[in-house]
Amino acid sequence: MGIEPNHMAAWLQPEEIHLDVSLRDCEDALRFIARAIGTRHHLDPEPIFRALARREQAGSTALGGRFALPHASIAGIERPLTLLVRTREPIAFRASDHGPVSLMLAILVPERGDRNVHLKLLALVAELMSQPGFRTRLDLATEPVGAAQAFSDGLSALRA
Repeated sequence: MGIEPNHMAAWLQPEEIHLDVSLRDCEDALRFIARAIGTRHHLDPEPIFRALARREQAGSTALGGRFALPHASIAGIERPLTLLVRTREPIAFRASDHGPVSLMLAILVPERGDRNVHLKLLALVAELMSQPGFRTRLDLATEPVGAAQAFSDGLSALRA
C-alpha cells in the first residue's frame, strides 16, 4: 500500500517553526528539538533526544550549505512530525563541508512505522531544498508564518 503524495507533503509541513533560536552546538540543538516535540506531544523529551543523538553519532545529518536534517524513529507518535529551527548564529554540526549549520528540519517518524515513509520524506526534503529561492525564503523569514508559507509554496510546486 503506497502513501499518497499529499500525505507526504502534509507530514513535511513543519508543525512548529522556531526562528532565531540561540543554540550553542549540535547537542544543544538536539535537546531543543526533543523538548519542543516532547512538550507539544506530551512525551518525555529524553528518549527523543537519545534517538536523535544516536542517529547523529552514526553520521552527521548536516548536509552542507548550513543545513541539517536531524531525524529519528521514536515511540509515542502515530504519524511523522517535522519541526523547523533556524539559529540566531550558525553552530558547529560536523557538516560534510565543515561549515556551521543555521537551519535544521527535524523529522521524527513512528518507531514501528513504515521505513519507506521515512526514506520518502528524506528524499522529498532533498527535492524541496534544491528548489531555487526556497532556502532564501527560509533564511529571510521574519516570522514563522513566512517560513510556513515558503514550505507550503515549495511543497505545492513539487506536486505540480
